[in-house]
Amino acid sequence: MSAPQHILAIECSNPGSGVGSGAGGPGVALGRFGDGGVELLGTEQVRPSGRGGHDDDLMPAIDRLFRGANITPRGGTLARVAVSIGPGGYTSVRVACAAGKMIAEASGAKCVAVPTASVAIESLTDHGQRAHIAVALAGKGETAWVQVFDAGIAAQPGRIITAADIGGLNASGVRLLIADSFLPAPMRAAAEQFGWTIVPPIFDAAACLRVGARLPALDPADLVPLYPREPDAVTLWRARKTG
Repeated sequence: MSAPQHILAIECSNPGSGVGSGAGGPGVALGRFGDGGVELLGTEQVRPSGRGGHDDDLMPAIDRLFRGANITPRGGTLARVAVSIGPGGYTSVRVACAAGKMIAEASGAKCVAVPTASVAIESLTDHGQRAHIAVALAGKGETAWVQVFDAGIAAQPGRIITAADIGGLNASGVRLLIADSFLPAPMRAAAEQFGWTIVPPIFDAAACLRVGARLPALDPADLVPLYPREPDAVTLWRARKTG
């Protein structure tokens, strides 16, 4: 009999966005593949440190998760490590991807790059078939990264937009927007003007697990964060160099 095949999910992409929403937040989940799909074995929250960040507790949380399920990632039992790759916090997604790569390389597992917008869509439970829903992440200045989903499937690649683009999305049928408190005020006002419902995102490790079980696996070396913009550090370095 072959060893059970497990999947670990890491969702730490937006540690500050779930505050006050009552759900989600940085966490990890463990599941087991079976004939009916993937069975959730347990979840574990990634606790904030005294400095307010969550990165210090990521590996301890994964250890607590495996110990609680009485499972070891060694011995070929871990088949996949699914990581929510962003858009999100610059440091958070880098740390999550690095941890996912390390665990996959050590255990012989494959990685799965899970777009964070897909996690937000998967977490919806009461909006019909999730038809024509926009997810806004990484709000900055007057812009945000937005991706549209139809029946839970990405209808187009995500892109940076402004309030001027909301009308086009409305014409395409979008009526529900998943957006956190960082959504620029002009974009929020434009969406409300068209009568959209705006709901906060839920970044749930169990949702990341379910999406990660459906997506194709890849070599750990190919797991990279999804950055909607050039990191500020790179922009500043280039400006100083050219200056």
